[in-house]
Amino acid sequence: MMVFGLVAGVASGEVKVELAGLQVTAKGYVPKGENEFNSLRAFNRQLGTKVGLLVTSSDKAIVKLDEEKSKVTVFSDDQETDLIKVKGRFGRKSGVFRMTSEAKDGKAIITHVESSGVPKKGAKNLTLKGGLVVSLASKSKEVRSELTVLKKGEKLVVGEDAFEVNSLGKPDWGDDPIQVELKSSVSYKDFKGFHFYDSEGNKVESNRSGSGSMGIFGKRTYTVSFNLKKKVDKIVLAVDEWSDLEVVKIPFDFTIGAGL
Repeated sequence: MMVFGLVAGVASGEVKVELAGLQVTAKGYVPKGENEFNSLRAFNRQLGTKVGLLVTSSDKAIVKLDEEKSKVTVFSDDQETDLIKVKGRFGRKSGVFRMTSEAKDGKAIITHVESSGVPKKGAKNLTLKGGLVVSLASKSKEVRSELTVLKKGEKLVVGEDAFEVNSLGKPDWGDDPIQVELKSSVSYKDFKGFHFYDSEGNKVESNRSGSGSMGIFGKRTYTVSFNLKKKVDKIVLAVDEWSDLEVVKIPFDFTIGAGL
């Protein structure tokens, strides 16, 4: 059952947190001899409860939500069901933030708090409390690397950050002559934008074509790919670096009407 609740938003300065949606997926039907993985469920979703939160900024751009530092302290129903303690398949944690997406104008994001548990039958509401850690900014400046040979393994150093050319070649699809993948310890989302210049200082038109991340032993590596509209042997990488970045914590406390 998809239920949308109307509750008052939680504001902190120029940033506001509102309830965006609630989805509860019950156990469904499991064919005889099959396991839970092959069960038939509503929405083709896994068993569990998901709450969507809309975060908006009236002035500054929302650069990113720190999903790891943001915390859920209470996620329960009025029957004392603790939805944080429920473990999902393969030990999947509950009460964490996932599937964050951004608006094109940079003034809003939606994130989801998920649990592999569901409210007890007869429950009338859910309680969701915690705090979001969000980076905000409004001003940026362009910082450029030195002119560098464009080949795999070369590092483009921009300010205090380095981007290694992780792969280089023709894109798998499209007519663009070259695709470059950059690897770094920082995410492309930490910057307002990326640009490229050729050896003569002319801007090379580009489009972001993909991104990813991988974490191990507490360290995370990020990749981002760009398709360039012109083939070049040497390149300058420029990033629009936020110059007034601030990190704020926004508390939230919602009572949400719910029940199966």
